[in-house]
Amino acid sequence: MGVKMLPPGTHLVSYNAASRTGDFSPTTSFFVHLAPGEVYIRRWNHEQELLEDISADEAEPYAAGVRRFDFDQNLAPYNLHAYQQWQNLSSYISKQTVSKLSPLPSGNISITAEADPAHLKPVTLAEKQLYAQLQEGHSTSTESGSAPMQVDGQQQPQTAASDRAQDMHSMQTPDLTPREGVGRCYYTQLPRLVKVAGMTPQQLTALNLDKTGMLHQVLQKHYSGSGDELLGELQFSFLAFLMGQSLEGFAQWKAIIHLLLGCEEAPIRSHVQLFIKALRCLLCQLQHSLTQEPAKELEAPPEVEGQASGVDGPFGMTSLVEEFLADSFLQQLFAKYFAMLADEAPLLNTQLQSVSKQVQQLLEQKLGWDFQVQGVGQDDDEDEYAPVVVQLDNVTL
Repeated sequence: MGVKMLPPGTHLVSYNAASRTGDFSPTTSFFVHLAPGEVYIRRWNHEQELLEDISADEAEPYAAGVRRFDFDQNLAPYNLHAYQQWQNLSSYISKQTVSKLSPLPSGNISITAEADPAHLKPVTLAEKQLYAQLQEGHSTSTESGSAPMQVDGQQQPQTAASDRAQDMHSMQTPDLTPREGVGRCYYTQLPRLVKVAGMTPQQLTALNLDKTGMLHQVLQKHYSGSGDELLGELQFSFLAFLMGQSLEGFAQWKAIIHLLLGCEEAPIRSHVQLFIKALRCLLCQLQHSLTQEPAKELEAPPEVEGQASGVDGPFGMTSLVEEFLADSFLQQLFAKYFAMLADEAPLLNTQLQSVSKQVQQLLEQKLGWDFQVQGVGQDDDEDEYAPVVVQLDNVTL
C-alpha cells in the first residue's frame, strides 16, 4: 500500500496503528523530502507498529516494481486539490530542514518519545486539555488492525512508520510508554533571556525588551544568517504539532513566535522581509487552524473500507487547535505587536502592514479578540511572557 503521484518536495506522513476494537495508538509522523521521480520505500513492522527504513538494496526491487506499475492498483493517488494549501504550510521546509530537525535514524516523531509536558509548561486550560486528549489514544492493543494514514494532512489508505532507539530515557512521560523506533526532534534551543558581560543595566533591559538583537544572534548562530531556515523550523514544528500531535512541536512553535513578536526594531528596519514572510506563514497557519470545516476543494476522498476518512485525522486536531488558540499566549503577543506597529505606522513597509492587518482581522473575526482595547487579555498571573526582572551578577547599582 502507498501513495502515488506525489509532487516533488517536502511531505509529512502521519498514521496511527488501530486495534480490532477501534482503539488508536498515539500518532506517529515523519517528514520526507522527495526528488522528482524518486520512489520512497518503508516497511511496516508489525511488532513495533511502525514504518521502518530499509536498505537501498532491499528497496530497489520494490522501486523497480513501482516504475513498472506492478503495484499501481494498490497505490492511492495524492490529493492534488489540497496541494496548494500544503505548499502554503510547508514552503520553507527544505531538505536541509528535514535532515536537521528529524529524529535519528528514521525520522519518526511521537509524543511517546517526548519530555514530561510539565517541562514544556502547559500553562493555560486549553494546553492542559490538549495533553489530556493526546493521552486518550496512548494505549495500543496487542491485536492491531489497519493503520489510518495521512500524507500532508490528507487521508490515505493504510500504512505506518519507522525505526529508532530511544534518545532520552530520563525525561519520559509516565503515562505514555516510549516505543523503540521513535525519537525527539532536534529543535534549536532559543534563549528566553539574554545576559551579556559588560553591559549596563539599561542596555540589558533594552536588549530583553526588544528582542531584535537576540533574533540577529540566533540567525547568525543557528541558521547561517538565513531567515528562511528559521521559517522552515517554524513550519516544521507547527505541522509536527498540528498533524503529529507533538507537544514539543507546539513548544518550539510557541518559542519562535515569542522571539519574532518580541522584536520592535527588526520588523521596522533591519529584518523587514523576514517579518513579511513570517506573518504570511502565521496567517496560513491560523487560517488552517481556525477553519471549522474544510473548504470545498479540500474535502476528503470517499471513505475507504476499513479506514477512517477526513482531512483532520482521527483525533480532530483542527477543532482542538481552534479551542486551544482561543485561550493562548497569542493574544498577549499580538496585542503588543499590533500596538507597536500602530506607533510606527509612518515607517511601516506597506506589505508588512497589509499582511499584519490580515492576521489582526482573522483573529478578531474568528476569536472575537479586540486589539483596539488597551491591555486586552493581559493577565500577568498567567502570562509567562510578562516583563522579566533581569538579575545582574557582580554589578553595582
